[in-house]
Amino acid sequence: MPSAEATAESDGAVMDEGARADACDEDYSVQADDWLSKIADKFYGDVLAYPAIVDATNAAAAAGGNYDVIDNADVIEPGWTLCIPTADDAQALLSGEMSAGSAAPAAGETTMAEGEAAMTEGAYNFVLVPKNLGNPYFDTANTGAQEAAAELGVNVTYQGSATADATEQIQLLNSLIAQQVNGLAVSANDSDALVPTGAEAIAAGIPVVSWDAEIAPGGRTLHVLQAVSEDIGRGQIQLISDLIGGEGQIAILSATSTAPNQNEWIMWMQDELTKPEYANIELVATVYGDDEDEKSYNEAQGLMKTYPDLKGIISPTTVGIAAAARAVQDAGKVGEVMVTGLGTPNQMREYVKSGASPAFALWNPGDLGYLAIYALNALASGDITGAPGDTFEAGKLGSYTVDEDGVVLLGPPTVFNADNIDNFDF
Repeated sequence: MPSAEATAESDGAVMDEGARADACDEDYSVQADDWLSKIADKFYGDVLAYPAIVDATNAAAAAGGNYDVIDNADVIEPGWTLCIPTADDAQALLSGEMSAGSAAPAAGETTMAEGEAAMTEGAYNFVLVPKNLGNPYFDTANTGAQEAAAELGVNVTYQGSATADATEQIQLLNSLIAQQVNGLAVSANDSDALVPTGAEAIAAGIPVVSWDAEIAPGGRTLHVLQAVSEDIGRGQIQLISDLIGGEGQIAILSATSTAPNQNEWIMWMQDELTKPEYANIELVATVYGDDEDEKSYNEAQGLMKTYPDLKGIISPTTVGIAAAARAVQDAGKVGEVMVTGLGTPNQMREYVKSGASPAFALWNPGDLGYLAIYALNALASGDITGAPGDTFEAGKLGSYTVDEDGVVLLGPPTVFNADNIDNFDF
């Protein structure tokens, strides 16, 4: 089936009276571990067919049926009732052959996600796979990926699961391989666990670019590295040391325990702490919020309760740093417990200005997604093979060279603080 991404705005699908019976072959109750592409794969054997379910469900709801409106294709809730069209109707919805009265979008409207271009027939179909959906960091990366797609004349869809889970990510990748997409750009939830699946894709002629979090060699064609891991890790300790005056207890709030990039950064943080200038800083705990806001918030609260003398929290994840800063504010400990880590300016602006997180660092995730798609296009077109020394052009970012480890380096991170944060918007 042709692929498309959907935001599924409820006013973008209108159903004529009585159309529900024709559009819905059966009803489906969303389960706790479901996401739309998984449901599409279940019914159609095609993870990219989910916009048909979105359109049919919203149209059935608009016609007065007992269905839940899907405002965002990345978010569905357990217990929701979805309208599952027949395979033929799903095909017609995706191709635009079915009218709005049968659950397709109204004339002139699109089922593409906000910020994505309409699908281009005959162009490469790439898929950007984040660790999880609903994460502002990865959403920003997708914005950059869509910018690259528009410049290159390729299609990029944004597919992932609701949670940062390696098993679910592997299931999605297997489905995409079966669909014979033209390239995969993946932020790995587990560096080693994804190797067999990545190798299978490569064997099928599908280039695999890992980005943000690496798939180990053997499971990817090349890796786009946001910044040198050593620089990130050491820089985090330097930041927290400056914020707490070079002494006191600190803790780390990471994403998942298997996240390869966070684990490498933490290793370099620990190494940096062995230097004499940090002799008065004690790392008391490393905890994991699984890149979930509520869990990260609770872990930050737990750190402050368990260690009443805690002076700082480092969270090298955009979900965790915002949750930790909010926890510090809510606990009335602004100025007592300093938060730093990796975050985006838009989510961290209020915490920088309140003093909960006076300074933090990050590269531009939009540029990371942009570069990943340019690298994937260079591989798919045969301009490069991913071999050391290969060079390619990446639009506004300029020329890049693949290093001896099959890695392309985006560039150094930026430190954001009250003096410069209003100069950035991502």
